[in-house]
Amino acid sequence: MDEFMTGGESLEAVKFTNPGDTITGVIRNVTKLEDKTPDGNTKRWDNGDPMHVWVFDLDTTNTGQADKCVWVRGNLVKVLKQAMQEANLRPQDNPQITIKFDKLGEPTRKGYHPPKLFKAKAEPAPSAAVSMDDF
Repeated sequence: MDEFMTGGESLEAVKFTNPGDTITGVIRNVTKLEDKTPDGNTKRWDNGDPMHVWVFDLDTTNTGQADKCVWVRGNLVKVLKQAMQEANLRPQDNPQITIKFDKLGEPTRKGYHPPKLFKAKAEPAPSAAVSMDDF
C-alpha cells in the first residue's frame, strides 16, 4: 500500500488528563517535529530558534506494531532522557517505557497553566507475544 497516497498511518495520541494517568509501551519509532501553536505557527524560543517536539510511537499491546503515540515536550523530555540513561538504553534500542503523569507543578508565569510533571521508567522490551498463526 502506498503510504503517501493513502495519507499514512495515524496513531491515537495519548492524552495525560489526570494525575496518575499512565502508559507503558515499547518504542517503535521516534520523530522530531517543529512544535506548533494551535493556529499552526511554529513555536519559537526567545532567540528565534524553532522549538521541537518528539513523537514516540509506542507498541502498547506487545504485537510488534505501534498503536499509540506520545508527544514528548517540556518536563517529559528531561524525565525520559534520565530514565533511559539510568537503564543504559536509547530510543533506537526499542526499550519499553512507562510514563506517569505525576502531578501539576507551579505555573512559570502569572496566568499560565501549571505544567504537567511526569515520572518515567525505561527497561529492555519484553519478547513479542507469539501467535498460533506464527507456527
